[in-house]
Amino acid sequence: MEKIKSAVKLIQNASRIVILTGAGMSTESGLKDFRSKDGLGRSQYEGYYPEEILSRDFFIKHTDIFYSYIRDKLNVTGISPNKGHLILSEWEKDKDITIITQNIDSLHQKAGSTKVLEIHGTLAFCTCQNCRLVKPLKQVLHEGYECSCGGMYKPDIVLYDEEVTHIREAFRLAQEADLLIVLGTSLKVYPAASIPEIYGMSHKGAIIINRDETPYAHHFSVVEINEGIGTTLDKINRMLKYNGA
Repeated sequence: MEKIKSAVKLIQNASRIVILTGAGMSTESGLKDFRSKDGLGRSQYEGYYPEEILSRDFFIKHTDIFYSYIRDKLNVTGISPNKGHLILSEWEKDKDITIITQNIDSLHQKAGSTKVLEIHGTLAFCTCQNCRLVKPLKQVLHEGYECSCGGMYKPDIVLYDEEVTHIREAFRLAQEADLLIVLGTSLKVYPAASIPEIYGMSHKGAIIINRDETPYAHHFSVVEINEGIGTTLDKINRMLKYNGA
């Protein structure tokens, strides 16, 4: 409970908050992550591992398998935001909050959050690689990935051999924040793992909620809680309301 109280105090005193979210944010909505022992990255699909399938070269050479994988393993149609997503959206009413997410499911927006930077892109839409026409993924899965112009629709996600989008903007936001909250990421995969360093974790307070311990777990300025995100945010939210924050 002391860690919850410390987290509440940090949030109460902050005016500009940046929240970095990873796969653990969405697993509580029923989505699988990639890197855990039971994650999507551990199993093959049609004889290929996900890191190979989700590459631009594979998309071009094996588009049918690429889209079959998207449909069977990554399709977020019917997936709803969880308690954690909804609480973050609620906090926007009282605080200047920007979410930087590594997730491609757009669940933050579905929950009502308005300032969301998707550094790995989004599965919600696809763009023709020739004429740049944009269609919802659901429509592309139904109608096919070939555009009338002769080009192919590609989901608006960052593939493994592509550059992470908006990372400079993410670094700028981190530098300007007076509180960083990290949810559902181990902070071991770059470039997103650089965000705490850019923020200044060594001398500015931060909150980390992740089931597994992160490299910052024992840092004096960091409140790290290794429990579920939804239940932990709910405890923090209840105390914020009780304290009138």
